[in-house]
Amino acid sequence: MNVEPLISIVDDDDAFRNSLVLLVTSFGYRAAAYASASEFLAAYNPHIPGCVLIDVRMPDANGLALQQSLAARALQPAIIMMTAYAEVPTAVRAMHQGAVDFLQKTCPDTEVLDAIQRALERDQANRLEHARRASIEERMSLLSHPEKEVLGLVLQGKPNKNIAARLGVSARTVEDRRARIMHKLQVESVPELVSLALQGGFCVPQ
Repeated sequence: MNVEPLISIVDDDDAFRNSLVLLVTSFGYRAAAYASASEFLAAYNPHIPGCVLIDVRMPDANGLALQQSLAARALQPAIIMMTAYAEVPTAVRAMHQGAVDFLQKTCPDTEVLDAIQRALERDQANRLEHARRASIEERMSLLSHPEKEVLGLVLQGKPNKNIAARLGVSARTVEDRRARIMHKLQVESVPELVSLALQGGFCVPQ
């Protein structure tokens, strides 16, 4: 079931926050407004797609601190930073921390719309990548300890005969475990197996 994106606005300036809500909804988007970082975090649901427009200067926690908090999460939201001041060092820092854009509050409405569209594209890409990694981790978790032992030796390039000798089992047992590994990880070739295992963070024994 598709969920309509939500544009979240975090700004302690009531007038600007309300005007931004009107602007965003005039573009046809859903909007939610928050007067502080803590208020936003209390309501934030990472499973709802969208993006977050954050004011740099806020009393309880500034925009960069909120950005850092969100960046530490497994599924990071797409962020647009906004400011009423010309703050080049702050803009550079925000972009280095992964902000999609850094806008002056006096910028044209079209710039806000363009930034939101880019942020929604980033959010969609982030969600697809998160789902892909979660799928890999789930498949890796299905492997038993003996299967992980075989996988580690396969990733070292060891042939079945050497793996069998190393583990003290028959070559047929190694073949069976390799077959189960391929089935559980849903791969059809050794190159696919190697690629998926590395993407899943599998630690190759030395």
